[in-house]
Amino acid sequence: MATFDFNSINSALTDTSRLETGVDFSGKSLKLDTEKDAQPIIDAINACPDLQYLTLTGNTLGVAAAQAIAKALEHHPELKIARFSDMFTGRMKTEIPPALSALGEGMITAGARLSVLELSDNAFGPIGVQGLAKLLQSDVCSQLQELRLNNNGLGITGGRLLAEALSASPRKLKVFIAGRNRLENDGATALARVFQGMGTLEEIAMPQNGIYHKGVSALSEAFKHNPNLSCLNLNDNTIGSKGAEAIATVLPGLKKLKSINFGDCLLKSKGAKALAKAFKDNSLLLESVDLSHNEIGREACMEVVDAVTALPDATDRLSRVVLAGNSLGDSTNKKTMKDKLGPSAELSDGEGSDEEYVSGSESEGESDGSDDENTEDSAPEDAQHVNTIVELSREINLDSSGIEEVKSHVEVFLKSPTVDNLTRLGNNAADVIDTHLQVIKDPSDLITAYVEATFSVSGLSEESQLAHQVALDLYPIMLKRAGQQHASAWLLANTMLRGLGLIKSENKQYRIRWKTSGCYRILAIAVTSPTFPIPLKDTLKFFIASRLTSLADRTIVEQHPQLYLS
Repeated sequence: MATFDFNSINSALTDTSRLETGVDFSGKSLKLDTEKDAQPIIDAINACPDLQYLTLTGNTLGVAAAQAIAKALEHHPELKIARFSDMFTGRMKTEIPPALSALGEGMITAGARLSVLELSDNAFGPIGVQGLAKLLQSDVCSQLQELRLNNNGLGITGGRLLAEALSASPRKLKVFIAGRNRLENDGATALARVFQGMGTLEEIAMPQNGIYHKGVSALSEAFKHNPNLSCLNLNDNTIGSKGAEAIATVLPGLKKLKSINFGDCLLKSKGAKALAKAFKDNSLLLESVDLSHNEIGREACMEVVDAVTALPDATDRLSRVVLAGNSLGDSTNKKTMKDKLGPSAELSDGEGSDEEYVSGSESEGESDGSDDENTEDSAPEDAQHVNTIVELSREINLDSSGIEEVKSHVEVFLKSPTVDNLTRLGNNAADVIDTHLQVIKDPSDLITAYVEATFSVSGLSEESQLAHQVALDLYPIMLKRAGQQHASAWLLANTMLRGLGLIKSENKQYRIRWKTSGCYRILAIAVTSPTFPIPLKDTLKFFIASRLTSLADRTIVEQHPQLYLS
C-alpha cells in the first residue's frame, strides 16, 4: 500500500522555484512614462489569473506609469515575488521614491504576501527608504524571506532608516543583500541589531560598504544569533585583524556555514591566522572560501590551507578556495597548497613580497574607520546614469548689456546672502526674488533655487526683522512654484533636508551658505500654516526627530516641538 510523505508534499507546494505563472518584462529597455506606455504590462497583469511573480527589471518607469501598474496589482493578492531592480535608468532621483511608493500601495491594497522583494540598482538613497518604509512595515512583507537592496545609495542615514523600518514589525528573513551602499559602521551596526532579533538568516551579503572592525564586531554579534547562516559575504570592507578575531569567536556556533567571502578586507596575516584556527578547531564544513588580496603572508596562507583541508572529505567538498593576491611563497609552497586543495585552488601571488606582508606590526596602518564614520551618504558608483539633484549656486545667464537693475541685485544676494544685500532688494524682496527665479526652466533647478533662496533669507532672520518677514513671505511662494513641477514632493523634501543639514549632498562641492538656526526658527512658523503640505511636514518631522540628538541646532529645535513631535 502506498504511503504519503506529507513533508515532501508541503515542500513542493511552498517551493518558489516551481512557480510558473506570472509576468516577466525583464531586459526589454522599455521607457514607460505614462499609463498608455505601461498598457502592455497592465494588460499582461490583468490577463494572468495567478500572478505569482512580477519582474520589471531593466526598464525605466516614470511615476504615472508606476501608478497605473499599481492599480492593476490591486487585484492580485496572490503575488509572491516582486523583482524591481534596475528600473529607473535615466530618471531623476526624485521620481524613484514616489514610483516605488505607488507600487507598494498597489500591493498593500491587494493584500499580497511577498516572499521575495528585489530592489537592487535603484539609486533612491536615504529618502527613498522612507518611501519604502510603509511597504516594509506592512503585512505585505510579513512573510518576506529575501530582501535584496544592492547598490541603492543608502548611506549611513538610509541604513538607519532601513533598520528602523524592519524593526518596527519584526521580520524573519532568510536572505539579506545590501552591497555597495556605503553603510559604514553606523549603518551596519543599526542593521546588526535588527539581525539579532531575526534569528533566521541564512545568507548575508554586505560587500563594499566601508565597514571597519567596529561595524564588523557588531555584525559578528548578530551572526551568533543566526545559527542557520550558510553564506557570508563582506568582501571589500576593512575587517582587519580585529574584525577577523571578532568573527572567529562566533564561528563555533555557525555549523551550517558553507561559504565565506572576505576578499579585499585587509585581514593581513594576523586576521587570516585567527580565522584559520577557528575553521580548524570547529571542523567547519566549508565549501567556498575567498580570502584574496588581503596582504596575507606565506605562513598564514599555509595555515588557512591546512585548516580548510583538515577533514578527510575536504577535496570532494571544497569547490573554491581563493588566496590569489597574497604572498604564497616559492614554487614548492604553491605546489603543496595546490596538492592539498586540488581543483578548488585559485592561487597567484600578490604585488608585494612575502616579507612586506609579514614584517612589522600587524596593526600598523589598520584604521578603525573613526575618521570615516561620519562621511557623506554616497550614491552607488554605477548609478551615476541617474540624474541627480543639481547644485544651485551656478550662474543664470542674463542679459547684462544694460545698466544693473534689480535682477542683478538678486544675483548678488544669492551669491552672498547678507543683510545689506537683502536690503538692496527693497520691501517687496520676496516678489523680486520670485520674478528672478521664474526664468529657470529645469524643474529640478527651479525647485532647488527657491529652497536655497528661502534658506538664504531665513538664515538672516535672527539678525534682521526684514529677513524674518521676507522669509515668511517666500515660503508660500516656494511651495506654490514647487507644486507646479513634476515629482515636486520628493524633490522639494530632498532639497530642504539637504539645506537643513539633515542629509548629506551627493555633490561633494555643495556647501550650506546660510545659518541653519535661523532656517529652523522660520520653518517652525511656516509649518503651522494650514497651506503647508502635510506629507512634507511629516517627512521633515521624521528626519528632524531621528537626527535631533546630533543636531548642532538641537537647543533651538527643541524650543519648537512642532518640528519633531507628531
